[in-house]
Amino acid sequence: MITVSVSASENYNVLIGRGILADVGKLCADKLKNTKKILVVSDSNVTPLYTAKVKKSFTEAGFETYTLTFEAGEENKTLETFGNIAESAARLGFCRDDAFAALGGGVTGDITGFAAACYMRGIKYVQIPTTLLAAIDSSVGGKTGVDLPEGKNLVGAFHQPSAVVFDPEVLSTLPEKELRNGLGEGIKYAVLKGGRIKEIIQSGLNPENLEEFCALCVKYKSEIVSRDEKESGVRQLLNLGHTLGHAEEKLSGYKISHGEAIACGIYIMAKASKNKGTLSERAFEEIVGMLEKTNLLRESEIGKEELVAAAATDKKNHADGLNVVTVRDTGDCRIEKMSLKELGEYIK
Repeated sequence: MITVSVSASENYNVLIGRGILADVGKLCADKLKNTKKILVVSDSNVTPLYTAKVKKSFTEAGFETYTLTFEAGEENKTLETFGNIAESAARLGFCRDDAFAALGGGVTGDITGFAAACYMRGIKYVQIPTTLLAAIDSSVGGKTGVDLPEGKNLVGAFHQPSAVVFDPEVLSTLPEKELRNGLGEGIKYAVLKGGRIKEIIQSGLNPENLEEFCALCVKYKSEIVSRDEKESGVRQLLNLGHTLGHAEEKLSGYKISHGEAIACGIYIMAKASKNKGTLSERAFEEIVGMLEKTNLLRESEIGKEELVAAAATDKKNHADGLNVVTVRDTGDCRIEKMSLKELGEYIK
């Protein structure tokens, strides 16, 4: 088992190891010492696969365990679903020492974390990611939230989990599309960090390097979070590809997955940087090669003007413009302030 420590307002460990899902209750027990009740939240895709095993593990570890299932899909990452979680906890008599467990992908983790941040003004929760995207990205760092019709994650809070437990064996049940979804965030780390993460993407993710890859991505993110927990500075680098990616997700009615949209956003920014002369042809072809290797290389079918207009409602928008992540090389990305007009000119 690999352990990656995260230092933030809540210090916690990310545990990565095959077969550890059955021991999740025992693995989380030390961080939930005063907790009596656990509410395991999952979606309709994951519940039939893993909820019974996780409930059994928490029960055997001495917790009074309950479950809640909501309908799968980004379109259900709403205030209504958030309210259902909070109301269920209230009906079950959850107090401030009790906890939630997010069992699932990024949607489940975000919405369960937000419910934990708000219920009784903040209770504990643990992340149990079941997708590659959640394992390497959204389960770590404490970003929680729900979507509004106007845009993604416009309502949310920073609320760190008490523990993250990831069993790579759960990925065996994922369809190919969901693995690509996770690799979109993997490409982000490869472009931001370079090094071994880039090498694994270039050679191809496989069962032999999967745990190492996940641990490297989590380690890089944990280092960024420890320096800038509330995203006022360097953590904004983790938004590479997200300004335009979130816009494409929204405009597609969430038919395009998060990771696919982020990969497209990275491609648009890399191409723009190459055209501006700040990214070499060699580095651009390296990024294109990684996108091709993961079957994530594509042009957006949505016009760039529409993407920029949709970016106006992105949560990264400030009164004086957007903080946009540009690409200079693999391992060298920059945060630059741009107005919507300047972003439109940059990517055209």
